[in-house]
Amino acid sequence: MSDFLHISALGSGSSGNCLVISNSRHSLMVDAGFSCRETLRRLSQLSPAPPAPAAVLITHDHTDHVKGCRVFCDERDIPAGVSLRAAEYLCTKDLLPQKCFKFEPGSAFEVADFHIRTFPVPHDAMDPVGFVIRSGRFTVGIATDLGEIDSVVLDHLSDCDALILESNYDPELLRSCSRPLRLKRRIAGRHGHLENSAMCEALPRLLSARTKLLMLVHLSSECNHPELVEMMARKKLDELNRPDIVLSVTDQNCPSGPFLIQGDV
Repeated sequence: MSDFLHISALGSGSSGNCLVISNSRHSLMVDAGFSCRETLRRLSQLSPAPPAPAAVLITHDHTDHVKGCRVFCDERDIPAGVSLRAAEYLCTKDLLPQKCFKFEPGSAFEVADFHIRTFPVPHDAMDPVGFVIRSGRFTVGIATDLGEIDSVVLDHLSDCDALILESNYDPELLRSCSRPLRLKRRIAGRHGHLENSAMCEALPRLLSARTKLLMLVHLSSECNHPELVEMMARKKLDELNRPDIVLSVTDQNCPSGPFLIQGDV
C-alpha cells in the first residue's frame, strides 16, 4: 500500500498539458501535450525524479493534450488510455501509440497499482473525461478542461486528497481581448472552459477535511493572470478556514511540484 504520492504538472495551458502522479513504485502521466523531447526535458527537472510511467491517460483529443503521446509511449513501450470516441478520432490523425486501451467514460480500471475512475466532463471534444486516481489511501481528482461543474463532476471530485481543477479565464479579460467573438462564446459556453469565479464557487462543495493540495491548471495566457487566480483562490480558502491546503497555480512554461501527499486520511 502506498504511503505517499508525488504530484507534478510539467506545464499547463493552451500550449501543452501534462501531469505526473507517482508513488514509490510507479507513475502515471495524465495527458502528453508537449513533444517527446520537451516532455523528457521537463521530467528531468523534477526532484525527486518519478519512477518510469506505467501509462499515459488522455483526458480528450485536443492537440495541447495529445501532441507527444504517440512518440513518448512508443519509445517507452507503454500504453495510452483513451476514451472510445477520442480514440477513434485520434486514430485517423495517427496520434495514438501502438499500445492503447480504450474505455467508456464512467468506467473504472487498474493500471499498475493505481485504480482509475473516469467520468464525463462538459467540454467540446470527443468523449472528454476527468479522472479520480487512487493509490493506496490517497486519491487525486482531475478535471482540466470543462465548461461548468455539473453534478457528475461534483460527485466525482469531492473529498479527494488532491484536487486538480481548471481555472481558465476572467470574464472581463475575455470580453476585452482580441479573440474573435465566436471563440469567446465557445470559451464561455457550457462546453468551453471554467472561469475563475466558478472555480471558487465550487470549492466549498469539493474540498473536504482530507484535502491537502489544490492545483489550479489550464490558465489562459491572454484572458487570465496567475496573480489573480492565486488571490481569488487564497481568499476563498481563507473564507473556508483552510490555510492548511497547499495552493499551486500552474505555469505553462515550467514544471510545478512535485507536491508530497502523505499522512493519515
